[in-house]
Amino acid sequence: MKKLGKSSKKGFTLVELIVVLVILAVLAAMLVPALVGYIDKAKAEKEYQTASTVYSAAQAEVTEAYGKGAITTGSGTITQAAPAGYGDQVLTLAGVDSQVVTAFSFNYTNYIITGGTVTINGHVYTLTITNGSPSWSAS
Repeated sequence: MKKLGKSSKKGFTLVELIVVLVILAVLAAMLVPALVGYIDKAKAEKEYQTASTVYSAAQAEVTEAYGKGAITTGSGTITQAAPAGYGDQVLTLAGVDSQVVTAFSFNYTNYIITGGTVTINGHVYTLTITNGSPSWSAS
């Protein structure tokens, strides 16, 4: 004899499963572009930080060279291919690989870096210093 009102079957119907899958697909379609944007922002921020580290290392090298008397003029340029190994010393001090930082160039006057560029993974970051405050822009 069958009981009325209660079913002995347990589980979900095919329609219920399809509805759940459609809802999950819609949520994934909205989430993936947002995650890609966050990943791109994180990579850019990492490159800005690397550029800033190279700048600090270059300033330390210029200051050290001045202290040792190796720099005898009030202005000049320090580059990755600079004479006297300053370029390699900057990368070593910054703790970055020459594969990552493919080029950099800083101008200094009175032994203080006044501007420059750093190329990281093909992206060029330009340093400008206004009233002693450094700022970076990507190009």
